[in-house]
Order: sequence, then structure tokens, then C-alpha cells
Amino acid sequence: MSRIFLSHSAVNNAEAVALLDCLKREGWEDEVFLDLDPMRGIAAGERWEQALHEAANRCEAVLFLVSKAWLGSRWCLKEFNLAHRLHKRLFGVLIEDLTIEEIPKDLSGDWQLVHLASGRDHVMLHAVVPITHQDVYVSFSQEGLQRLTHGLERAGLGSKYFAWPPADDPHRPPYRGLRSLEAEDAGIFFGRDAPVVEALDRLRGLREAACPRLLVILGASGAGKSSFLRAGLFPRLARDDQTFLPLPVIRPERAVMFGDNGLLRALEGALRAARITATRGELRAAIEGRATTLRPILQSLTEKTTPATPDHELRTKPPTLVISIDQGEELFLSEGQDEARAFLTLLPGFAPPG
Repeated sequence: MSRIFLSHSAVNNAEAVALLDCLKREGWEDEVFLDLDPMRGIAAGERWEQALHEAANRCEAVLFLVSKAWLGSRWCLKEFNLAHRLHKRLFGVLIEDLTIEEIPKDLSGDWQLVHLASGRDHVMLHAVVPITHQDVYVSFSQEGLQRLTHGLERAGLGSKYFAWPPADDPHRPPYRGLRSLEAEDAGIFFGRDAPVVEALDRLRGLREAACPRLLVILGASGAGKSSFLRAGLFPRLARDDQTFLPLPVIRPERAVMFGDNGLLRALEGALRAARITATRGELRAAIEGRATTLRPILQSLTEKTTPATPDHELRTKPPTLVISIDQGEELFLSEGQDEARAFLTLLPGFAPPG
């Protein structure tokens, strides 16, 4: 499944093919969808509009090759509106010199713009346009290409997959028996790419929605819900640290607040990873004190984990805190109801004020 979708005007076929070749050389060999690509694009006989819609829906990010032709294309603007509606990650790649007023506000305000047409450090790239087999030469800014690659990596779209086996567990067995896969097993979790992308898109959409913001993973017993959360969704949320700050997964069991896999342990793990010092007693007192004492800790956590961003790149908001609950039905067991009720009462306190 292609993770990156290239949106371009037919006038800019040469630039699109040249950029595709650049991304392949940087490691995104089978990660980019371009309708012209003879191997991964739209095959003869396919319904063109439907195929484009499905490809845009399955990808994780959309790169818009913005030019005057792109701005004047009704279909390109339809692709832009579709990607925005699906809550995809958006990248504006300027292949012509344009003023900021000419660029859609939703694109210029949501993610960084990458300028491939400006600057004096241009490199000449050779490309062959499919079908016509025309030899073309395109000039791109070398700094712009580096910024695009860096931006894709910082957005969690690096060309490298999750490492397997994990560096700190070289002998980790790939078969877990009756146990669910964990974040360390992300490198061997496959077959659920489309549902993972759909869940990520929905979570990005929830960032802009009003409270309550809730995503529920439903499935029959034994279908792999825990593995989907822990090995599929969670590591990808953690990798996209500009957008999300997921706490370690909580497993309610009979003590969702202070048990071995409860809220207290999750907060301890998140603070330790962020190198924020807090004793277990202080955290327990903050949890028992409800939102008034817990919120400052959560605020310091999001502030400390907000990635540093150069001044010329746009940052709209700090990462959104994500509370993941595995086996959420355990919150309604007869045992452990005191902690479960307190936890459910406390959850609204995780939302930022305002």
C-alpha cells in the first residue's frame, strides 16, 4: 500500500516523475503513488476517478505539486478537498514561484511549504515520462529536496520500516503464542495497513473536534484488537510525535488507576521518557486530586515533548495527548469498580481547558 500520494496537474507530469524518482532514490521505493507510474499507478481499463479516490483514501500523506496549472485545475482542487476532508497529512511542494496569497490557506496553514522552484542551489534531474517515453530535464532546489525529505521523516513517514528484531531484544521471538503483539513487534505486524491508516486519519480529525473525543476499536474476541492497538496503531502514533503524544497503553484489569498496568504506571513511563522528574507519591496525589492537580503535570509533559521547529516552519499546536485503553470492557467488571468510576470521572481532566 502506497503511503504517499502525489497530486499534480497533467501540465507538470515531468516534475511529478522527477520527484517520484528522487523519493525512490531516498528509500521510498514502493511507498509513493503517482497515477503515471507504470508499476503502481492506474492501469489501463481502470476507472480513473475511482482509482484516484481509493489511492488517496489509503495513503497516509498527500504531496501537492503546486503550480499555476495545479491551482487552475478543478480535479487537483478536488483532490485537495478530499485529502483535507479525510484528515490526511498535507505537504505543499511549490514547483513554481507563487505568492502566499495564491496558495490555499488550508494548505499553507496546516503543514510546512517546501519550495523547489526558488533558491540558487538547483540541480538538474533527468526523467522519462511514461507512455510517451519523452526525455525531460527538471530543475529543483537541492535544499528544498532535503527539506522535503526531512519533513516526511519528522512526520513519521520515514522510508525505513520499524526495525526487527528490536535493537534491545535481538532474540525476540516473532511468534507470541496467545499473547498480543507489542510496540516492539511493529516490524512484523502486517496485513492491517488500511485499517491502521483509517484509524490514524480519524484520530487526526478528532484533534479538531469538540469533546468528548473517543475512538473505539471493535471486533470479535480473538480477532487481534490488542495487537492492532499495541503493534499497529500505538508505534505509529509515537512516530508522529509532531501530532500525537500517546501514553503507554493502559490495561484496566481490576485496578485501572494504581494497578500494574494502570494510569499511574502509564504516567510514570511517559514522564520518564520525557525526562521529567516526579515521584510516585507526587503522581498518586495528583491523580487523587483530580483535574486541578493533574492538568499542570500533563501540560508540562506536552510542552516538554513538543518537537523543536525551525522558525521558517509552521507549528500550529503541541502534540495531542492520547490515552489508549486495552480491553476497555474491564472497566465495567464488578471487581475494581471504585477505581474504574474514579478513572472515568478523571478522563475529562485530560482534555486541555478552553
